[in-house]
Amino acid sequence: MNEFIEKNKRLLRTYCVAARIIGWVLLFKGGIFIISILTGYSCVSSSMPFAETIIFFDPVLTGFMALGVAQFIKYLFETANKPGWILRYIDKILYLNALFLIVTGIGFLYFQNVKMMANAGPYYSQWRSFAGNALPVVARALILAGLGQILRRVMPVIEESKTLV
Repeated sequence: MNEFIEKNKRLLRTYCVAARIIGWVLLFKGGIFIISILTGYSCVSSSMPFAETIIFFDPVLTGFMALGVAQFIKYLFETANKPGWILRYIDKILYLNALFLIVTGIGFLYFQNVKMMANAGPYYSQWRSFAGNALPVVARALILAGLGQILRRVMPVIEESKTLV
């Protein structure tokens, strides 16, 4: 692993900077949305309840994940670096994002189904619509939860290997 890190140090630094910039931009975007919601100048017009909350949380959680990736990369190639608080809690952030995906996916599918049933033709199938739209959401949520499990188990191993060097 150390050999790979030494060979690709420049690339890892580039990824680290890019992830950090993207993370902060997404957090800033979420802040702009929350300020617009609180001041009443929201640009969201949707028949789906809580659409404003969804638009706020999605970039914030993704921004925290990007900052977690940046901290993980920095933690890998700097031996004296300790994990930051985002990296220490990245598994919980990934679980929260998976839960958020499931909840918003169910809400979206429910309101989409209600609208489609109002204009239902003879060929509309609720189950086909549900299976076609829900499976990718469930797959993404499972991937995020799996990444959380992997990072929760890998971080102590990496920390122990750094103390042995």
